[in-house]
Amino acid sequence: MFNKILVAIDHSAASQKVFEQALSISQAEQTNLILLHVLSTEEETSPFLSPYFVQPKTRCIHVNPQIIRRANELYEQEWELFKQKGAELLGFYAKQAIAAGVQTEFTQITGHPSSTICDFARSCGADVIVLGRRGHSGLQELFLGSVSNYVVHHAPCSVLLVQTPILTESTSAENTESQDCIQDEAVMPESI
Repeated sequence: MFNKILVAIDHSAASQKVFEQALSISQAEQTNLILLHVLSTEEETSPFLSPYFVQPKTRCIHVNPQIIRRANELYEQEWELFKQKGAELLGFYAKQAIAAGVQTEFTQITGHPSSTICDFARSCGADVIVLGRRGHSGLQELFLGSVSNYVVHHAPCSVLLVQTPILTESTSAENTESQDCIQDEAVMPESI
């Protein structure tokens, strides 16, 4: 029997499926639900991947300090917006869980998703971690890494992987359109 279920949520379209699975278990077992969003530069919507971030080059070039200062200001603004959207995302899922009669709390931590999920599970005494698995295999997983693979091998508790589809560009566009419909109906934050 579980007492605390930790759910790893991100801005991907698959998070709804992961949340629903965890909520279902939590209702059946009458357990506490803990929602976690890891603020990471690896997340697709992270400002790290924004056009303002300039990766260092192998050769030295001179850049005007005003340009660097402005780029840093824009990055900081985007990072604050990213944090806000993460908090809104957690609040959205927490409201759903509470409405379903499940005792829920949530937190947002900056870090590397894999190790942060395991460390947080240890610190909060989670009995099970629920997270999505996109289904990368072979070389893709080797080069892209796998949060779910790391968590399975390093978690201090049981892990439930919810298989989620690998989104292609055409599938992403279709899902974005269907997400827009969901947003209108459920008043979801724009970041989802």
